[in-house]
Amino acid sequence: MKAFERIFLYSVLAILVFYVFFVDNNVESQVAIQEEIIARRIAIVNDEGREVVLLSANEGANGEIGLYNKNGTRIAYIGASKDGYGGVAIFNKEGTLVAIMGASEDDNGVITIFNKEGTSVANMVADKNDNGGVVISDKDGNTVVGMTVVNEWGRANGAISVINKDGTLLADIAPDEDGNGLIRIYNKKGTTLAGVGVTENDNGGIVVYNKDGKRIGSLP
Repeated sequence: MKAFERIFLYSVLAILVFYVFFVDNNVESQVAIQEEIIARRIAIVNDEGREVVLLSANEGANGEIGLYNKNGTRIAYIGASKDGYGGVAIFNKEGTLVAIMGASEDDNGVITIFNKEGTSVANMVADKNDNGGVVISDKDGNTVVGMTVVNEWGRANGAISVINKDGTLLADIAPDEDGNGLIRIYNKKGTTLAGVGVTENDNGGIVVYNKDGKRIGSLP
């Protein structure tokens, strides 16, 4: 081997040794201690260069995370409101809001479901008294069924209400003053027409009223 070739070979080997034992270790050390990234906005893009994940601060100086499909449509959002309440929003592939989960002003949880037209059709909440409640609405947003906790007779009782599209109560199921079951039926004007409950002797009873709310019969 000629002297020039030996010098060239030894030089290459020296460079490789230097890189392996010094440069490479230094790079690995730098990666290992990189425990914090500080930025106002971080975007993750797909192979086409479109943003699919976005981490940033919103206008209220709170954090938010947005997820996007490959077409650039937002499909999920996690963030905080200007008042500091956390929330999660889900969108369909067209970008229409279909579900929200968050915290209310009473610091209780709220879940709202929307149809594909963006109309609220179901709500599950904890009210200001910390009781649970469910409200079901038709496709136009009119409340038709409600399940709540009613504080009557000095205690909390469950109640189910059926309502027509005009907001008139048509039927309800709830405990009576003695803690027995009670079902009441109303006409479209809200007048009581019938009641099914428990008598003083713990027997079943039915009471029927005319359209003006006047009692016309009962069993027993």
